Amino acid sequence: MINKQIKIMELRGTYKGGGGPDKTILLSAAKHNKADFFVLVTYLRDPKDNDFQIGTMARQFGVSDYIEVSDKRMLDLKCLFVLNALIKKNNIQIIHVHELKSTLLGFLLKLLNPRVKIMHTAHGWIIHSCSDRLKQKLQFMMLRFYPLHIAVSDATRKLMVNKGIDPETISVLYNSIDTEYWKKTDRVSTVREEFGIPEESFIVGTVGRLSKEKDLPTFFKVARAVLAVKPNTYFFIIGDGKGRIVSDLQKQVKEMGIGQSVIFTGHRTDLRNFNLSFDLFLTTSLSEGLPNTLLEAMAMGVPVVATRVGGVPELVTDRDTGILCNAGDVDGITKVVLELLSNSGIRREFSINGQKRIAENFSFKKRLTAIEAIYKSLVKKT
Repeated sequence: MINKQIKIMELRGTYKGGGGPDKTILLSAAKHNKADFFVLVTYLRDPKDNDFQIGTMARQFGVSDYIEVSDKRMLDLKCLFVLNALIKKNNIQIIHVHELKSTLLGFLLKLLNPRVKIMHTAHGWIIHSCSDRLKQKLQFMMLRFYPLHIAVSDATRKLMVNKGIDPETISVLYNSIDTEYWKKTDRVSTVREEFGIPEESFIVGTVGRLSKEKDLPTFFKVARAVLAVKPNTYFFIIGDGKGRIVSDLQKQVKEMGIGQSVIFTGHRTDLRNFNLSFDLFLTTSLSEGLPNTLLEAMAMGVPVVATRVGGVPELVTDRDTGILCNAGDVDGITKVVLELLSNSGIRREFSINGQKRIAENFSFKKRLTAIEAIYKSLVKKT
């Protein structure tokens, strides 16, 4: 019996440079066995987003079957029509959605194509903005019609169950990375030269989309307290955000008097280069799924300090691969940052242990095998 190729539409909407979920989607599409899986990576793009870079990222990953569909509003009927045509043209069997907008569209496309199976991955479970309540309510309602959900951490799974998602429909599948790509090398980072950072100075970095749940105000307060003790420290913030958020954060840093020591790089694609320069990776998030940026930093031997939120404790083993702190605890976070900057031995120990943990538990090869098994099982279901 000849196995038939399973045809999947990966459907997601994002903006600008994307983030960890986009790396997972594109890497999966690039790594699947083409004889067994056809993956059409489909991105919803706001036509006003002139900085959209996922297409460039797809080419870098070697993903050939990539398409962008214009999406102007919460429910763009023209967008729905185009997606439906793509499903029919490519004989799509599975629609795999990855966030709020695609959750609604996936449900509607299922109504138009009853034979198609739908599934959903929750890369995070973030509820903060009052303006999003109507959208979130709609999401929860749509999600209950999905027969299969993937949570990127056990913490995310628990949050989903608390919101009424049937626990029997949820599987936990950790985010993973290409450990061959994200590994420490002997090459010399160019970051210090590019930004004029003295060799004897420390660099503390964070990477991610600049948004409310990252709690950068706490990051800034920690930076100010650390600088009072170790003025030869620089804090790098790598990433971008919506609207005025970047300029507002830059203004806040300037008003705190630490503008010379806190560097906003904007979106960067050379993250390995930055991880090679970091003495410490610091994240002060209020909520997380299972952040790829922490996986990448640990894989490259960067010791980490992170808040005890979401799936982070499932990744960072406290006092073994890094240190966990309570969200918003400026004094506590400052204390451990200073402790690590003052002790190269502990940093080295965390570096070695972190690399080992990622290599043994978060290799993308294992994740790929697991997701392929899920796709095969879903197609077989009547």
